[in-house]
Amino acid sequence: MKHKLISVALIAVLLFMVLGTSIACTTPTTNYTLTITSTDGGDVTAPGEGASNHTAGTVVNLTATPDAGYRFVKWTGNVGTIANVNAATTTINMTGNYAITANFALGTLIANVPDANQPPTNTLPTPNPTNFCAPMAMANILEYWDDVANHANAQNVTAGLIPETVAEYLGYFMDTNGVGSLDRVNNPNLPGTHNLDIGPGTTDFVRWDATHPPTPPPVSVPPFALPAGKLGYSWPVLWTCDINYNVTLAFYRAEIDNGRPLVVSFDYWNPVPKGNYTDPETGETISVFIWGDWRSSSGPPDPVETWDYGIIGHAVTGVGYILNWDPDGAGGPLPLADWVIVHDNWATTPKNVAIPWENWMCLWQVIPGP
Repeated sequence: MKHKLISVALIAVLLFMVLGTSIACTTPTTNYTLTITSTDGGDVTAPGEGASNHTAGTVVNLTATPDAGYRFVKWTGNVGTIANVNAATTTINMTGNYAITANFALGTLIANVPDANQPPTNTLPTPNPTNFCAPMAMANILEYWDDVANHANAQNVTAGLIPETVAEYLGYFMDTNGVGSLDRVNNPNLPGTHNLDIGPGTTDFVRWDATHPPTPPPVSVPPFALPAGKLGYSWPVLWTCDINYNVTLAFYRAEIDNGRPLVVSFDYWNPVPKGNYTDPETGETISVFIWGDWRSSSGPPDPVETWDYGIIGHAVTGVGYILNWDPDGAGGPLPLADWVIVHDNWATTPKNVAIPWENWMCLWQVIPGP
């Protein structure tokens, strides 16, 4: 009997030790809830939308997929542990309960459009190389169709010249500063390029080659030779100065949607920088600006330009847009607005400038052919 009691007691002690050890080494598991939503224009395809539970410290992969015609903008909400709020594919570290939203906006961006800056090279007899924003904005487009897109109806239209030199030729044909072709409107020697001269000056330069000498049109023969290897084409260049917000923005959108950069002129140019945004589709940096106060001219360190309301504004190259976009999220100082993405031609501004669709003057549609 004594031995049985000892055995039972020993078993009880062993069980207590095992259970006690097990209880002492068990740590309660902490779970957190991740709630994911999205705006119109796309979905969160990983891990999916709605609520899901995750063990504390789990790194969850996030993938936001935009619908056709839309682009991912950023993650908002409880984003403190998201690796990159501007990346469509990123991660979140679950150290708490989080609710996040994938934000999408209607828009697109034409990649690899050149971004040449003033001044022109001044290799031709160009007596005044200031106020060259319009020729420079158009030179970006000609270089894009010739050297980037390699369009069949644009081969050697720029004769292998750099855009800063192409802009010099365009400046003559557009009668920039009133010292070029006598067949243009800007004969009173107004500084800059008259709106009425941008389209005809472009078509004249594009057409110009050994088979189509500049007479007629234009009647006035340029004081320089045809660039070696330049070929000529017939390009429609259409323009509109409609003041209706929706009409002009729709015109702009249609060109970008069709993969055609276009020239846009604004009443003035005084952009105020407000930070950068990385485009998730192209990887290019988009720099956000808002409009500063109206001004009639610019000077160093910016290029020297003078603007005349309704006649001569500041011209840029339109390359993209993002509609109904709030760059810094709800509650931030930047406005919820329709933004256009342009290549300015000042070295003091970055490549892709996003600015609200305001203060526009005219738009030029450039079609390199079928």
